[in-house]
Amino acid sequence: ISTQAGCMSNSVVYRKMKGASHLFTLVMALDQTDGDVLELGTGYYSTLILHWLCAMTRRKLVSYENVSRWHYRAKTMWADKNHEVIFAPDFDKINLCDRHWGLVFIDETPPIQRKKDAIRLKDNADLIVIHDTEPGDDEIQYGYKDVYPHFKYITVCDKWNPWTTVVSNFQKFKP
Repeated sequence: ISTQAGCMSNSVVYRKMKGASHLFTLVMALDQTDGDVLELGTGYYSTLILHWLCAMTRRKLVSYENVSRWHYRAKTMWADKNHEVIFAPDFDKINLCDRHWGLVFIDETPPIQRKKDAIRLKDNADLIVIHDTEPGDDEIQYGYKDVYPHFKYITVCDKWNPWTTVVSNFQKFKP
């Protein structure tokens, strides 16, 4: 496991966007991959950034959401021909492994689902970016320690809270 404290810059913008610590890592990971992008769990920051970056690079983005208000928001704001926004009440029933993804971003609810999906996608994505990976009380609800043994490459971006970790069996993430 490598720790990359330099994954995020000490910027005024970041300090004003608490909780968006994953954005720098997500953008760098997108630049290091090709192919379709999968987002598990939508939000103000990740969905907006992924939507526009995928549009600019002509990459397909598929976003799954299981919270109806977040699904509605994402669908009405961002869904288009290159961006599918799909309501999925049960992530376990989605066939996420029907293709190889260039990039996967994991930030869905409930928290324990993140562990299951990271392991499930271990052989179907060049890079998987997982949000909220800092140790502590949250480790019990997220269970990330069970995820890491399934991957060859693990990079922890821990300069800002919450932490973000990039895992892969195909390529090393370069912060």
